[in-house]
Amino acid sequence: MSGIFISHTHGDQPISDALAALIEGLFGNQVQVSYSSKKELEGGIAPGEDWFGWIVDQVRQADVAFILLTPSSIQKPWVIWEAGAVAGAAFATSAEPAQARVFPLTFGIKASDVPTPFARTQLITGTDEPDMMKLVSDLFARFSKGFTPQEMVRFGAGQGLAVKKYLERINAILLKLPLVITEAAIQEWLSRLNELEDDQRFSEVVVMENWMDVAFGREAEDKQRPLDLRLHRRLGELYAAGGQATDAVRQFELARQLAPRDIFILRRLGQGYLDQKNVASAGTILAAIEALDKTAFDRNSENAALKARWYEQSNNLLGARDVLATAYQNIPSSYYLGDRLGQILITLGETAKAKEVYTQVRRVLRELREQNVWTLATALSAAIVCDDDAGVEQSLSNLRALRPSRGELDSIERGVSKLLTDLRRDSAITDQLREMEKQA
Repeated sequence: MSGIFISHTHGDQPISDALAALIEGLFGNQVQVSYSSKKELEGGIAPGEDWFGWIVDQVRQADVAFILLTPSSIQKPWVIWEAGAVAGAAFATSAEPAQARVFPLTFGIKASDVPTPFARTQLITGTDEPDMMKLVSDLFARFSKGFTPQEMVRFGAGQGLAVKKYLERINAILLKLPLVITEAAIQEWLSRLNELEDDQRFSEVVVMENWMDVAFGREAEDKQRPLDLRLHRRLGELYAAGGQATDAVRQFELARQLAPRDIFILRRLGQGYLDQKNVASAGTILAAIEALDKTAFDRNSENAALKARWYEQSNNLLGARDVLATAYQNIPSSYYLGDRLGQILITLGETAKAKEVYTQVRRVLRELREQNVWTLATALSAAIVCDDDAGVEQSLSNLRALRPSRGELDSIERGVSKLLTDLRRDSAITDQLREMEKQA
């Protein structure tokens, strides 16, 4: 019996069903149509059967193959593998090699979206009536040798109506096809993710990701295949902001696949691993950063802070102190580095050195003349360490005027609380921060 194999993704099963109905309606038992998701036992995979072995058998036996190129399938290399396997097997086993053919059928995509292996192939638009009539005629020339004269007449009379019914079914299916990953689609999803961040709706990120998967036809087995660097970076940042470290790491790892030498992505991935308390994996990321740039931790404040945090979580405060001191020496204008270094020095009991650092930090802050939540939080820490009660009260007053968010106040309160504990001071300042948090 002649055979047609349809290579498709799981989400494109309705298209395969429509094609199978068209072919079987015209050719009856003369041609068997097979594809992995077919419900009828003789045309699909039997329960418990080895999936890979089944695919290999099908590509060996098929006379031709339909390769469904849709917004979902063009993202998946397996479809291209099946196409090559069918073409190679058919060519090697056919008595008439010139007739060994693969038919790429496009649905809902433009010619410019077609993967390279098919770009030079004669494409068939699965939604175009003339193209489908030509395909049916080609199949008739290939498979009609066993037809009686009456069957040939019946085929010729019925093919036009059969194609029209197929197109009606396909047009309904196309309304549910996933999006092609275009620049416009990416920008639309980025704007939606930005809205979540603006509204602080971090608990909804997982829902947004699920809907994005639906829109792009991304199935469960595709979760480790990246879509777009910007989407994964934004999802990772939102998951991190919402305290969902495991999901953040998953997204930054996907981003890393697309940009393995991007130190910004590597740094966020390292932060995610530290949020997970996965010190070993974070160390691997730090080593990858250093392999790309040996000065990455000496001349960048955020990189230095990341490595210092890794040292802290590795119970190596001296290492944290040294990496921060080196970076701060190179970037003395970074009040952030000075604050981090001062906190470590206090924890180590090196209070005099901490006062020197915080004195320099206060000078930098005065020169900057910036009033935001984090400059004021740093000014508060500096005033505490330098025993400047008036400076403490001024910083607290300025913070109240800015009305920080609860999350910002919680972060400030945790830092100040640790600082006061290390200095063995009372908790009156943290009490005031908690009062602000209640009012936020």
